[in-house]
Amino acid sequence: MKKDHLEKLFNQLEGEFDLENPQEGHQDRFLQKLMANDNTSTPVTSQRKQRNWWKPLSIAATFLLLVSVGIGINKYNTENEVVVSPEIQETQFYFASLLEQEVEKVNAATTAETKVIIDDAMVQLKKLEKDYEKLENALLENGDSKQLLYAMITNFQTRINLLKEVLIQIEEIKEQKDQQNESTII
Repeated sequence: MKKDHLEKLFNQLEGEFDLENPQEGHQDRFLQKLMANDNTSTPVTSQRKQRNWWKPLSIAATFLLLVSVGIGINKYNTENEVVVSPEIQETQFYFASLLEQEVEKVNAATTAETKVIIDDAMVQLKKLEKDYEKLENALLENGDSKQLLYAMITNFQTRINLLKEVLIQIEEIKEQKDQQNESTII
């Protein structure tokens, strides 16, 4: 439909198009008339000057804005960053390694008879670990607090004691199993 409309329009305007070229020197005469009326330099030249002046200025302003935003974000992050003391990190590492050793012992002692006890202990360990993560976040928000540090150490000790109790229960189950085996053999 649009194509038909355009063809119809061109058919109607056929022969009315201006096909002549302007006379030689037309552009110069036009610029002289323009300068006489405005008493200014050519608009093309002034536009080029404005563009050349605004382009570097806008790039510099954008760069300055980005740098200032970057500095502001960096300053905000460093103000909110709480550095944990090396003693706390060392204590965490010590307890984490002890905990890992106990978990390895428990996993090594897994049998069909002890699976239920071990699974229950792992669920309790995950709960204690979530509690510990909450304590860590509180430490980062509130800074070094003796109560928080004591609670964190107690959490580690509770997890280690839990695993030691599980190991004791596993040993008792093994002893009972060995006694039953001995009584059936005799």
